[in-house]
Amino acid sequence: MTFLVIKSSWQIRNTRPISAGRENAKVNTRHRVSRPFDSEVFSMELVKETMRALAFLSRLPVSPRWFVGYSGSLHDTVRGFPLAGVLIALPASIVLLVAVALDLPEIATALFVIVALIITTGALHEDGLADVADGFYGGNSVERRLEIMKDSAIGSYGTLALIISVLMKTALLATIVDRVGPFQAFVVVVGTEAASRATLVKFWQSLPSARAGGVADQAGIPNAEDANFALFLGAAVLAISYGTAGGLLAVIIAAFLTALVYLGFLGLCRETIGGQTGDTLGAMQQLATISLLLGLVIAV
Repeated sequence: MTFLVIKSSWQIRNTRPISAGRENAKVNTRHRVSRPFDSEVFSMELVKETMRALAFLSRLPVSPRWFVGYSGSLHDTVRGFPLAGVLIALPASIVLLVAVALDLPEIATALFVIVALIITTGALHEDGLADVADGFYGGNSVERRLEIMKDSAIGSYGTLALIISVLMKTALLATIVDRVGPFQAFVVVVGTEAASRATLVKFWQSLPSARAGGVADQAGIPNAEDANFALFLGAAVLAISYGTAGGLLAVIIAAFLTALVYLGFLGLCRETIGGQTGDTLGAMQQLATISLLLGLVIAV
């Protein structure tokens, strides 16, 4: 059985002409050139990076005007990943409010939100999670694991990983809707999508590419300055959203759990395949989403 008739959603977004952002996802590993700080220029550059990241990370339409003068380097857009996460969360958050207004059960509301996110992103990160589960636990060598992850077929481990992930996110979000209410849950979805993608960026920057010539390898690695900025921005959105829903304790517990998951998965990837691939980036986002929601549930 194939998953969305592709091997990896990370790869399809680098090769398939779905949007202007993906059409321009060329190989370029240069780092950002330092220049004197100008707040107006900085703000405009951040908006551009956000829209370019949005084109890659989602199926939402993005105007070609945001790609004028763009080199095509995906790693040059990472500062905009958290804000792209905010935009990606908005359709699902609106679905949440509509479901609550229709007086649907919390579990149904949560499931509709998860489905909306999957549709919005084209199951980009879910695909990575499935491939990682198949490769890491289906292979007995680095080469074999990478080969399995590159295969278009989904195996038992990948199927189970997707089922467990969807069930956990649905159950956790349903609990949050029940305990904090729909409007606080709205901002929680936004904060989670932003912070999980900030975690993805830092993970990407922290490991070398595991597969020479692979999609992640061709995309380059973000520099530490950009990755730290994305992490700071994601943390700020998390503090506001989770602080609104559950106070300081919720922010601390969610951040702590996510840090543990980040470090654990970082070590697992280093030990298992010697670095990161596009699939592991998607898996990191999914794991961060679960740990963030779990932290909030524990706090409230």
